[in-house]
Amino acid sequence: MNKDKVLVLVHIPKTAGSSLTTAIMPYYQPHEVFTENDNGSFPSPGTKIIIGHNRFGRYHGLGPLLYITMLRNPIDRVISHYYYLKHVVLEDNLAKHVSLEEFSRSIWAANLQTQYLTGGVIDFELAIQHLKTFAFFGITELFTESLYLLEDNLGFANIQYSRINENPQKPKKEFINPYTIEQIRRNNLSDMKLYHWARNTFDKRLKESDWFKN
Repeated sequence: MNKDKVLVLVHIPKTAGSSLTTAIMPYYQPHEVFTENDNGSFPSPGTKIIIGHNRFGRYHGLGPLLYITMLRNPIDRVISHYYYLKHVVLEDNLAKHVSLEEFSRSIWAANLQTQYLTGGVIDFELAIQHLKTFAFFGITELFTESLYLLEDNLGFANIQYSRINENPQKPKKEFINPYTIEQIRRNNLSDMKLYHWARNTFDKRLKESDWFKN
């Protein structure tokens, strides 16, 4: 594994970013890790990996960077995000006061994956342009397969992981009103296109990988 460049995990909420973080943390020393925060601090010169809910471009000034991220079906991501905020997060937040449909069209949820990949704007083409420069991106629904590609792309070996931040109170999608599901889709059209492109690209990379051929 090469540490010449700083690894930046663009951790989009509810895309298995926490599980990915726990999988790669054993490869770094504590002093090499910087966690995104709101207190205005900045990574030290010895930083080798940046984790947390940071958006693309925030740390460009650090020099050579390697970006990685996970992407998820937008409808599933919004549902998971809503019920996580509503039932798991103790602090007061928007999800505790609005419906799932209302949440899905808020700036805190609508096209959030696009926002994270552009640095804050809803621009599908820009999101794709940035994503093409990433050293790796995985798909939440194919998490195990994603780790195999991560090993191939970045030189991690024998990654071990466990699922974390799962919410047993989240209802299954089939029990949510179909009208609400459709509204979530309509409110996240940029993310829907982004996910479609990412999933197709990921599937092609997986088929071309040594893991798939073996």
